[in-house]
This record gives sequence, C-alpha cells and structure tokens, in this order.
Amino acid sequence: MTNKRGLTMDGKIHALIGAGTGVAVAQSTGQDAINTAILMGAGVIAALAPDLDTAGKLANKISLSHKMIQSFVRSTGILLAIYAWFMLAGTEQYMGLTLGAFLLFIAPKFSQKLMLFISGAAIIAGGILLSQTWVWLAGAYVTVAALVSHRGYTHSIIGWLFFSLVAYYVHTEFAVHGLFWTLVFAYGSHLVADMRFVPGNKRGIKLLLPFSKKGV
Repeated sequence: MTNKRGLTMDGKIHALIGAGTGVAVAQSTGQDAINTAILMGAGVIAALAPDLDTAGKLANKISLSHKMIQSFVRSTGILLAIYAWFMLAGTEQYMGLTLGAFLLFIAPKFSQKLMLFISGAAIIAGGILLSQTWVWLAGAYVTVAALVSHRGYTHSIIGWLFFSLVAYYVHTEFAVHGLFWTLVFAYGSHLVADMRFVPGNKRGIKLLLPFSKKGV
C-alpha cells in the first residue's frame, strides 16, 4: 500500500496491536494500572518503530519538519545575499552573495529522510554525552532507518534483533516488569502483520536480509 490513506490505516492497526501486546504482557505478569498504561505506550512505540524507514508521519514525530528547515535555510540565504549586496564590498560582498546563492540552492535538498538522519545522529551524540547506552543505540536505529528502503532492514530479523538489544538496555534503565518483552513482541507483531499471508500485503517483507531478498 503506497497511498497516504493506506499508510495511515496500517499505522493505526500496528499501534493497536502494539497496545494490545502491552496489555497482554501486563495481564500475564500481574501488573497494576499504571504499569499497564506504561506497557501499552511502549507497545505502541515498538510496533510503529519499523516504519521509521518510510520517512512518513512517524518520522515527522521524531525529526524536525523538512519544510520548516527548507524555509529557514532559504530565508537565511536571501537575507545574507541582501546584506552582502548593500553592506559589503569587494571580496566580502562576492563571498556573501555566493554563500547566499548556495543556501538557496541547497534548501530543497533538506528532505525528511535527511532530517531523520540528523535527528538520529543527534540522539547518538546525546546518548554518548549522557552515558546512556539505550539512548545512543536508539539513535543508531533511527539513523539506519533513515538510510534504508521501506520494508528493508527494519523489517528483518536483523532489525528485530538490534531493536531487542535496545529494548534490553531500556528495560535495564527503567526496570518496569514486562517492558523488555512488550518491546520485543510488539516490534515482532509489526513484522508478522506485514507478511504476505495477511490480506493486502502482496509485497511482504524481506525477513532474512541480507542473506535472502525473498519476500515472505
């Protein structure tokens, strides 16, 4: 499904399954209402995580709007060119006009995927500065998701295993009973729901990347 309506519908279904996974884990481990709510929220996040590779609505939640960045860079280029024309002279004027023109040229290049990549890199840096393993690992996941094609590595066993590593450190940090399994199962539910046997998923996913590109 490539239309926006289909992607939105799929996202809601994945989120619903993720929330249900959180409830199931909470019920099976005897959690109270607060922990159940936490696990539901964690399940929603984990179930939507594989679709960060779409650079769609989910990516917008974690990265700055590329249109906003484009407007900012374009405006900066115009103002710089005006300043150089009226306030500078000689080599400095030439350099100012050139830089202004360059900013106008690169403004359209700031795509949503680029902003997601930059956001992931910033999360990695923040995790390293804070000495939080789960943070920089999550940033690494976001960065890779920005680079790969849709239903690629984030929809494979490798992506699931890497996310499970992130989940392990998240659980270690927050120590909410059942959090690890909620994150792991909710992520896995997304992969299962995108497989070919589910109606409407003719494309399926390449579960065994990079060892096999065959869809399942």
